[in-house]
Amino acid sequence: MSSLSLSWMRGLFRTARAKAVSRAAFGDDKNRLVVVYRAANEIEAALVMALLDSEGIPAITSGESVGSVYGMQFGPLAEVKVLVKRALAPRAVQIIEERHLGLDEEEIEDEASGDEN
Repeated sequence: MSSLSLSWMRGLFRTARAKAVSRAAFGDDKNRLVVVYRAANEIEAALVMALLDSEGIPAITSGESVGSVYGMQFGPLAEVKVLVKRALAPRAVQIIEERHLGLDEEEIEDEASGDEN
């Protein structure tokens, strides 16, 4: 086996080992962060985060610095993502739909099925 292919295989094994260590250190997919809501601005994101926190669901935001740097309060640059752990995402989405968006169960089912009145 040539030294180039041996070096390549060592690199491959180092990468695989590093990924395995990373999974062990940071948990499985349940702990991965997912976007549950895209707020129009920082204020709405803060309201959603407070709502989730009141229900015992920790959340973080992403993207707020772009809007504040450019002074944007509305539009795509002002958008702020609210993220929670994947395991908590279904409950977080339900809370946001019911309490923040004010949708009841019938409206949620209508949205899921694509029906419009």
